[in-house]
Parts: sequence; C-alpha cells; structure tokens
Amino acid sequence: MNLKHIENTHTLQLDQSDCGVACLVSIIRFYQGNNTLEKIRELSGTTKQGTTMLGLYQAANKLGFTAEGCEADIQALIDHKQPLILLALIENQLNHYIVCYTYDETKGFLIGDPGKGVLYLSITELEKIWVSKTCLTLEPNKTFIKEKTEKNAQIKWFLEILKEDYKLLWISILLGVFIAGLGMAMSLFSQKLIDDILPSHNIKKLISGIGLLTILLLARVALAVLREFFLLQQSKDFNNRINNQFFSSLLHLPKTFFDTRKIGELVARLNDTQRVQNVIKTLTSSLVIDILISVISLGFLFSYSLKLGFISLLSLPIYFFIIYKNNKKIIYLQKEVMQSYAINESNYINTIQGISTIKNDNKQEIFSETNNLIFANFQERIFNLGKINITLSWQSGMASVLFLIVVLIYASIQVSNNEMKLGELMAILGITGSLLPSIANLALVAIPINEAKIAFIRMYEFASIEKEEKEGFEISGIEQISIQNLSFHFAGRSELFNNVNIEIRKGKFIAIVGESGSGKSTVGQILQRFNTYEEGNIIINNQYELSEINLDNYRNLIGVIPQEITIFNGNVVDNILLGSKSAPETLIDFIENYGFDVYFNQFPQGLATILGEEGINLSGGQKQIIALARVLYKKPQFLILDEATSAMDRNTENFTMTLFQKIKPNCAIFFISHRLNMLKNVADTIYILEDQTISISGNHQELIETDNFYSNYFKPQFI
Repeated sequence: MNLKHIENTHTLQLDQSDCGVACLVSIIRFYQGNNTLEKIRELSGTTKQGTTMLGLYQAANKLGFTAEGCEADIQALIDHKQPLILLALIENQLNHYIVCYTYDETKGFLIGDPGKGVLYLSITELEKIWVSKTCLTLEPNKTFIKEKTEKNAQIKWFLEILKEDYKLLWISILLGVFIAGLGMAMSLFSQKLIDDILPSHNIKKLISGIGLLTILLLARVALAVLREFFLLQQSKDFNNRINNQFFSSLLHLPKTFFDTRKIGELVARLNDTQRVQNVIKTLTSSLVIDILISVISLGFLFSYSLKLGFISLLSLPIYFFIIYKNNKKIIYLQKEVMQSYAINESNYINTIQGISTIKNDNKQEIFSETNNLIFANFQERIFNLGKINITLSWQSGMASVLFLIVVLIYASIQVSNNEMKLGELMAILGITGSLLPSIANLALVAIPINEAKIAFIRMYEFASIEKEEKEGFEISGIEQISIQNLSFHFAGRSELFNNVNIEIRKGKFIAIVGESGSGKSTVGQILQRFNTYEEGNIIINNQYELSEINLDNYRNLIGVIPQEITIFNGNVVDNILLGSKSAPETLIDFIENYGFDVYFNQFPQGLATILGEEGINLSGGQKQIIALARVLYKKPQFLILDEATSAMDRNTENFTMTLFQKIKPNCAIFFISHRLNMLKNVADTIYILEDQTISISGNHQELIETDNFYSNYFKPQFI
C-alpha cells in the first residue's frame, strides 16, 4: 500500500465534530472517489456535537458503499485487509473516529487520524485507544462513483449547456485570429518606416504606407467591436440558460435538500454562474488573442534572429513557474472566499428575516457585532487572495523587465555591430512589448480558470443531486390512505417513531395529536412525499404504494396548509392562484361561495391589495385565511392541515371548521394540532402519538375514558 497515496487522501484538518466526516472522506478518496464535506455532513446528520456511527453508516450506504457496523478485535482488523473506520478515544476520553488502512508486521497498523495525520500504531497502542471494539467496514459496490466518472459527467453537463453557443464562440475565435494578426501591423510598419521609407525620402510611399496602416488599424477596431458584440450576445444567452437550468434543478430537488441549507448559500451558488461565464469570455477572446500574439511574435523574433528567438522561448517557463508554484494556495484561497461569501450572504438574509425578534430583545448591537465578525472574515479571505495576486504581479513584472532588458541589450549590440538595422530593433522592441503582456496573461489565466472551476463544481454539486422521483401510476382520486407499521428517523439520529398505523378515508376528519417533537408534523411531511420512510407502507386506495404514484399527479390531488405560511410578492389574487390561469368570475364566485369575501373586503384594496414581501403587513390569522383560500381553490381530495388554525381568533377558527365540514364529503382531512379542545366536536378519529408510536385512537368520548395524552388535557387541574 502506497503511504504517500494514503497521506494525500487524509489531509483534512477539521474540528473535532467533523472527524467522522473526515474519515469517510478519506476512505472515499482512497477508493478514487470524491465527495464534498457538505454532502457527507448532510447524509450523516452531522451536528456541532459530531457524527454518530449510525450517521456514518447511513451516509456510506448512500455514497456507494456496502457498510456494516461491527464489534471486532485486533486479529479481525489484521485479517480484514481493507480500510475501515474505528471508534476510538483520544486523550481527554472523548469519542474520536480514525481510519485503519492496513497492518504491517514490522510497522504496525497504518492509521489515518484527522487530528494527527497518517501514522503507524503498534497493537498495544491501538488497543489503548480502541476500547470500544466498534468499527464500520466499507466496501465499494456498483453504485460507487469514482472521481474520473464524475468529472466526465461534469464535462458532459457543461458542454451540453454550452453547445448552443458553439457558433458564436467559433466566430469570436476566428475574429480573434484576424485581430491578433492585425496587431502586428504597427511593429512591422515601424521597421519599414525607419529602414526603407524614411531613408528613401519617398513621400508617395510614406503616404501610401500610412494610409494602409490606417486601414488595417481601423479594420482591427471594427473586428474587435464586432467580436465584443458576439461575445455579449453569447454571454446573455449562456447566463440565461445556465441560470434557468440551475434554478430549475434546484426547484426539483427533494425538500430535505432545502431543510439542510441556508438561503444565502443557494443565492451565492446562483451567483457563481457569472464566474463561469466570465472565464468562457476570457478563453474565447483574450486567451485566443494572447496565444496567437505569442506564436506570431515568437515567429517574427526567430525570423529576425535565431538567438533572440531562443532567448525569448527559454524565458517563457519563468512566467509559468511563478504562477504554478502558488497554484494550490490560490485554489485553496479561492474556495475560502466563495465559502465566506456564502456565509456572509446567509447572515444578511437570516438577520433581516429575524429583525422583529432582534428589535424586541434589543439585540441590535450583538447582531451588528456578529455581522462585523463574519464580514471581516470574508474580507480577510479576499485580502489573503489579493496578497497572492500582488505577489504574482510583482514577480511577473520583474521577470518582464529583466527579459525586456536582455532583449534590448542583445539587439543594441547587434545594431552596433551592423548585424541588425535600427528599424529591426524598433520592430523587435514593439513585438516584445506585445509578447510580454500576452505571456503574462497566459500564465495568469490559471487564476480565473481555477475560480470558475471551483464555482462550476459548486454549481454541479447541487445540479447533479438526484431529483424527486416523478414517474409512477396515475390515479383519478384519493379514497383511502392506509399507513401501516411506519417507522422513521432522521439521518444520524435515533428512531423518531415506529409501528405507526393510521387509516384516512374520504369523508372523514382524522386528527393526530401528541407532545411537541413527537413526530406529528413529520408524518405530514411523509404524506407530502417530502421525507422517505425506512420501514412500513403507505397504501393509496388499497392498491398502490405511495412511492409508486406519479408525483405530479399525487400532488395535484392533495392540498396542504403548513405551520409556516408562505406569502409571495404580489396581491391577494396572486397568492391564491400561484400563477394558475383562472377567469376572474370563477375566482370571485369561489370567494363568495366559501365566504372569504368577508375577510378579503377588509383589506385596503380588497383582492388587489399588495401583500408585501413575505406578507409583512399581515397578521398570522390573515396569512392562514389566504392559505386556506389557496388550498381550497385547488379542490383537493386529500387535505393535510398542520396547525392550520393556530393563529386564528375564535370566530375565524369556527368559520374555518365550518368550511372543513362543508368539503369533508368530497375530501379526506388529516389534521395535526396542539389545540385539542376544538377537536372534540369535529374529529371522527383522533390518533395519539406518544412514546414513539400510536398509543391509542378513537373519537373524543372513547379517548377521555382512558388514561392518555388527550384525556389528561381535559381532566380538571387542581392547584
């Protein structure tokens, strides 16, 4: 086993809470795969407290490994002969994950430790820290994706987006060829002017030469303007296309993806599209011209003097050495800048969203200080990257000066020895003056390319996440939903509930109650197909498993009022229709028939009232009324209500309950609530979720006759 390879796969220096993630990353890299820390944190349910062995097991299985948690001894490790993760103890007796790669009879166990790096431990040393005897074996299976395969997929995805721009890009490149050629005209003319035209005192030849040069320079300007137009057109089309594709990909990702990420991070990655386009423009415009100028300039220098050509050619590697010796540091700092930008963006958004809480608690100074620290960290990353750029600038500048001086000295000696004409010297200096910036640009182009590469990988990371599975059977309605022996737990956490059985039928008002955190809302999330359950079944109409039904078809049949009501920018009508096409008369008839006009007429401009961003001027009850109108206008056959009346006053709540009774004959209703008092008159069946399962169910009268969470609520309280 190659120790150097092991060291390359185990270079992550992270805080203690990430040691399990670091170990899994190391094994992935060992098998020539590649996954980001963020993705593994998400899959493993990593928190500030760290990662559980269960979380690592779940993440490994989702990343293409056949993983198995085991209890073993030292001899089993010796016999295993494949990398595995051990749960060890560190000096302060805290749990700590390490990777055991292999065993060597002379050196001992080859261990990868996120805190110490790669080292060998003897059997005695390993036994001292591996007291748990717990390990996680990992073996790649057919679903494991190697880095090479992923890179090919990235390239394919990018070229697929770019292929519509090929024509414009080739035109831009062709124009660049002509522009580069015409750029040499001034240097060549200066030689002819000094060596031939001026000594001949031929005014006609001088005027003709200047006229020709003027035409060529004007042609160069015209071609440059035309090329800029084509690049501008390509930039607009590409940005629209990649933004649309990336944003569309985000919208079709599972909801769990959004639950684990901050808005600022998503916004920052959307902004990364501009970095990619900037590099495309650089590669198809200035890069092409710089290459052509370099080649043409070297060609002319060789034609003037072989020695001068070789001097120029041999000096070029100096520029590239200056850049590439700092390449890894540049890439690292560019990643830090992007990550800091995302954190800073998230902080702005989260702070503004919570402005009411901040003001009520007089915490402006604290949040201002936090913002200063986060923004200062962002600026520090930019500053560090800027220092590298300054270093590269002065180093390449010094190299340019030295190169130009050497060329000047050599050419001047040639002129003094009558081996070169003065005009040729002027032409050489002009050509060299064009060559040096082009070579510097070619060397420095690695910086924006690396930045765009990082940005692209960050975009692709989200765009390549598996979308929600939509295919399945089409159903015309929902008559019955049977939840059978349902079990669920979040990544890396213990089981939330198990063996849950609930029957939901059209024409029935079904309620589920329980303590906070018992999993009531999670059941609703599962019924919306936002979360995937591990065990059990959810059968629709006694025929299909929930996952077998076409997703769009299913969601068209259900309606949901969540705990947090989303109000979009626009007026009341916009927030009811959500972009659906509807005749005004139809909407007005619906509002009047269901009695919503009483509430909407109270708004300043009625249905045309602009609600503002996130409904800032609305009360909680008004938001819930709008959400109720939105969901009932959809005419759902299955209605999921999660604390749907929690912000309403008594009259509005009674109005809402009356509406539910009105639609109940044609709809199955699943109500999640803490407000138990209202259920006794409306719920046909109430399910009690406690002690991680459904402990009992029945109507109000049946439940209060036994001892349970529901009946305890209605018992008299004595002080």
